Amino acid sequence: MNTKPFHDRPPKILPWLARKAGITEHRAEILWHAAQRYATRHGGETATPAYWRAAMDRLLELIAAETLRADAASFGLRHWARVNARFWQAPVALLDAASLLVLHGTRLVATFGQASRLG
Repeated sequence: MNTKPFHDRPPKILPWLARKAGITEHRAEILWHAAQRYATRHGGETATPAYWRAAMDRLLELIAAETLRADAASFGLRHWARVNARFWQAPVALLDAASLLVLHGTRLVATFGQASRLG
C-alpha cells in the first residue's frame, strides 16, 4: 500500500514518459520533484488545477531538455540507434504474418484437394 501523501506521489504517466524519452524512472522522478518545486515557486498555492498544470508543463520541458542532453552526449547516435531498433522490428512482424498466411494457404489447398478427391 502506498502511504505517501497524494501530492508527493509522481503522476501515473511518469514511467511511460520516461520510457518514451529514453530516461530512467528514477531520473524522471527527480525531474518531477523539480517540476513541483517550480510550480510551487511560480504559482504559490499547491494542489490546485493551475499548480498541477504548471507542474506537468514544466515536467515535459525538463524531460525534453534531458532527452536533448542525452542526444548531445551521444553525438547524435542515440536517435539513429532508436530508429534502427524500430526498423529491425518491422521485418520480424512481417515474417510472422507471412508465415501465418503460408500456413493458412497450405491448409486451404489441402482441404480443397481432399474435397476434390471425394467428390
